[in-house]
Amino acid sequence: MAIGSTSPATTVSNVLLRDQVILGRLEALKTKIIEWATRNELWLDSAFKTPFLHRGDAPFLGEGLLLVSDGDLVSIFNSEHYETDRLEEEFRALLQQEGYWYELQNRTSALIIPEDEEFKADLLQVYRWQWIQRLSERRLYSLHSEVFEFFARDPDRLKQLGWRQFEEFLDAVFRNQGFHTQIGPGSGDGGIDHRLYQSEAIPEIVAVVQAKRYTDTPIGLEAVAALLGVAAVEGAPNAIFATTSRYLPGAREYAQNARQKLHLPNLDLADLGRIQEWCGTIAQQLETYFGGGELSLPPLLTNRSPSPLSGQVVVASWGSGVTLNSFAVIEADYPHEVILRSIGHRDVSGDGQRGTQMPDEGGARFQLDPIRFVAFRSESGGREHFWGNGRLYSLWDGTPQYFDSCD
Repeated sequence: MAIGSTSPATTVSNVLLRDQVILGRLEALKTKIIEWATRNELWLDSAFKTPFLHRGDAPFLGEGLLLVSDGDLVSIFNSEHYETDRLEEEFRALLQQEGYWYELQNRTSALIIPEDEEFKADLLQVYRWQWIQRLSERRLYSLHSEVFEFFARDPDRLKQLGWRQFEEFLDAVFRNQGFHTQIGPGSGDGGIDHRLYQSEAIPEIVAVVQAKRYTDTPIGLEAVAALLGVAAVEGAPNAIFATTSRYLPGAREYAQNARQKLHLPNLDLADLGRIQEWCGTIAQQLETYFGGGELSLPPLLTNRSPSPLSGQVVVASWGSGVTLNSFAVIEADYPHEVILRSIGHRDVSGDGQRGTQMPDEGGARFQLDPIRFVAFRSESGGREHFWGNGRLYSLWDGTPQYFDSCD
């Protein structure tokens, strides 16, 4: 190895170290803010939150820290008294000195935002990695374009997944390619990690998959030959070996020769670069669907049968000092998530500032509401709720909804 070169293992270690350095910059800022607020007797009932975790939604560019206070700290941003003006100027100067500024979110929280664009981008990568870890706890990869975009941009991060996480991520990849999948138990699987079928309605096996999340260990001929043998026994017409590592020349030569034997299954060797291409394609498909209006469904949804919730309207009432309503339609539902499509509203009573509203497909939609978005399902008080787009939605009961746009 040439001097100055880095192995894949070293690259993973460097990524982890870089993450720690980036988060360390935030920790240093926290310390200075706490020291200043404590000195001015403002820190009581105050805390820092990770913005996207507090919001329960994917991180976006520009998020730094969320400062939350039920005490005196955030109140200095909402007052016009001389003393609080002085404190606010001090706080703003402290942030500017460290390369940050703030933006009020509501009466009890302020978002602290980095000024440096490069640091913003680096922090977004770290936050997206943390978000992916949160999604992985419930195997919720499939609907989130930001996950596939993340790995398409930085495929080496796949090596940081646990081996089971990697298998579950590949399961989401194959489902987004339009297959009905069956993932193995993780051990004692007989050399098969996934079985791919044409669809849920047609239980005809299309391929068997072996997945190996390795940092640097290359895949040799023996492992590839073993998969091909298992595929032949299974009667699968195709076999896929997917790894974050690489293949030895002998393994690739064997695969090429096997393709020429018509009585053997087709063998596809997917390395890190190939998986990266899969991720890029899926990210684009999902982004087009969620942001592009009335377009053809992505493969993940093409053969999905309607459910009892499909087509039902949900509503979220929100606002700080005002009461506004956002309406949406459930386009697809899953055990832990739903896909919502924003729709408009129309006033049925009132003077345009206060009154009641009904959902209306052709009505005015809030400009900042996304066309489609993912919402997480939960239940409380015997009612089902859906958290997404920074709001809590529930099934619309068919009655006019009150609104008040006067602050």
